[in-house]
Amino acid sequence: MPEQSRSGQPDLDVEAAYREGVRLFNAGHYWHAHEQWELCWRQSAQTDAEFYKGLIQAAAALVHWQRGNPRGLHLNWAKARPRIVVCGRSYRGLKLAEFLEVMDAFVLADGSSSVPCLMWDKL
Repeated sequence: MPEQSRSGQPDLDVEAAYREGVRLFNAGHYWHAHEQWELCWRQSAQTDAEFYKGLIQAAAALVHWQRGNPRGLHLNWAKARPRIVVCGRSYRGLKLAEFLEVMDAFVLADGSSSVPCLMWDKL
């Protein structure tokens, strides 16, 4: 279902950017995923905006990991996590509970465990 923009109208560009961000994230292109979700965040309100901020910060955490900066990984995940948690076990089609579990383990292991990915609830 297309997201509602701040005007209350469906925004297909936001939906496309959101899905492209998920695809890029899962391909390990965290910076580019972050850029897609920024487009979404700028056009969103309330819970959706917080959700996108959480995804953006999670992607930023993984950019720091790719650059060999564990402190940046930890700090950005600490900012992202609460924003994602408040969205519940699932939000906008993503299995957030599973993502949180894998990302927590990844950060705890300083990036030496399985790389997190975002999984869809259903296709």
